[in-house]
Amino acid sequence: MFADGRKGRIAFLFSAGASSRPGVGRELAAAHPLFAETLDELCARLDPYLELPLKCVMFADPGTRTSALLGRAPFAGPALFALQVAQYRLLRSWGVRPDVLFGHTAGRMAAAYAAGVFSLADACHAVGALARLPDGAPGEAPPRSALAACGRALAALRPCPPRLPLVSDVTARPVTAETTEPGFWLPGPPTRRFADVAALLHRDGVRTWLELGPGDTLTRALPGCLPPGTAADPGSAYAVARDWAVLDAGSGPGLGSASA
Repeated sequence: MFADGRKGRIAFLFSAGASSRPGVGRELAAAHPLFAETLDELCARLDPYLELPLKCVMFADPGTRTSALLGRAPFAGPALFALQVAQYRLLRSWGVRPDVLFGHTAGRMAAAYAAGVFSLADACHAVGALARLPDGAPGEAPPRSALAACGRALAALRPCPPRLPLVSDVTARPVTAETTEPGFWLPGPPTRRFADVAALLHRDGVRTWLELGPGDTLTRALPGCLPPGTAADPGSAYAVARDWAVLDAGSGPGLGSASA
């Protein structure tokens, strides 16, 4: 039951937008030791796959050469994963529990970890393997040889079917046993299925939306993605990067159900 008496479900949206913004997470790390400790743990796990320490790149001063590395796939993916998992753990510590999860493109791996598909060690290995794929031209898939090598690395993982409902950004449907196939996690053509996903989640009773990531890409897009004649209730869509103080206070309508 929501704090204001409404009923509904909570969706966690793991977005991929604005991944190149330097310094995202700095305020949360300063304000919340759990977030800072989790981020440090994740960076330590991901650093062996990278040319530079991940946290140094994430918190580099804007406009520097180091901060520009966040625009490159080898750093953008790991930075997004580390940020989102740290945000997820912080939300859980505040008593916010998702009913359903959605991962958009590069946000899929953090959503999969949150759904119980991967252990943290396996998720970090997968993110590290994906980070080693060549950048390639924008909108183009990596070479087949690189994808084959990445697929071999992913084949060593031990994924499980999701313990929490997890919606695919490719099919806009819930995923099940296909998460155990290495090829499922290889990058493919960019998808734009969020409108279909939002409609599905709304039909399934989702009324509170929490975006995890460095921006508010999906929450801003939400009003135009819901079915005609429906709309997100005022104060029902939050982005952690933008609204973390409200979420911390537990004052948002709908968050009363999170501690159940």
